[in-house]
Amino acid sequence: MPTEPRKHKIDLHGIYPYSILRTDRGPWQERRRYWNDLGLTRDAGRAGREEVETFDPRSLWAREVFNKPGLGTLSTFDPVLAELAYTWYCPSGGRILDPYAGGPPRGLVAANLGYDYTGIDLSPAQIEADLDAAADWAAAGLLATEPTWFCGDAAETLAELPEAEYDFLFSCPPYHNLEKYTDDARDISNMTWGDFAAAYRETIALAVERLRPNRFATYVVGDLRDSAGRLRALPELTVSAFVAAGADYYNDQLLMNVLGSVPARTPKQWKASRKAGRHHQWVLTFVKGDPKLATEVIGNPDER
Repeated sequence: MPTEPRKHKIDLHGIYPYSILRTDRGPWQERRRYWNDLGLTRDAGRAGREEVETFDPRSLWAREVFNKPGLGTLSTFDPVLAELAYTWYCPSGGRILDPYAGGPPRGLVAANLGYDYTGIDLSPAQIEADLDAAADWAAAGLLATEPTWFCGDAAETLAELPEAEYDFLFSCPPYHNLEKYTDDARDISNMTWGDFAAAYRETIALAVERLRPNRFATYVVGDLRDSAGRLRALPELTVSAFVAAGADYYNDQLLMNVLGSVPARTPKQWKASRKAGRHHQWVLTFVKGDPKLATEVIGNPDER
């Protein structure tokens, strides 16, 4: 017998808003190939781009694609996750604010889909690379809007932006000192954990002030280890910072990344220290105001 059609379509390209997001499954991989084919991975010399293990914003993008020195270290942001977050939580054509922009994928995906994107990054070289990427996409007719990047300290720049003007707050902050991005003393990846936590809380408070009432915010974060191997609870810090800033904790999703090199690394580290092989992160969503009103602003997914 034929199955009864669903009354409400909630999937996007075969990906559902469940509490576990599987980046290793076919629908996710197919959509990632779509974005890659548009030019997110034009550096033909780099293999295995589909097996990204982390999603920290500072990536090898500029160094490998644009051959610009002094940028990034290890990872790049998954464009599929950006597309999902924008579609799930931001009204069509809405204004997106990204306090820790890093590489260009989040801005390019937003502008391709017609959103108004504003990103902030401390590195002048990274901003130059982002603008170069946007210019390439614009020349190819791939941008419906023009993304904006500000170069500067996140807290200082946020304080200069108008309050209650943005429709969605979306970012992937530095994981403390897991990756070093710049030598700038204002770079929170150079700070002690205590100073990092204080600066991080301040930035979140300022960002929430820039968010309109009845809107959502999503941060992609993960735990990290200190020099002694103990886990630093960045997700918990993120939750407490948002709640203190006046945004309610609303959704938590486990992002299961592809294994990549985890099977090769895990046996040695497990035998030496009983450290588990990590291949997940958290996608944490908050709401400023009434979640029902925030959902009404986004609109019916069947009509988007």
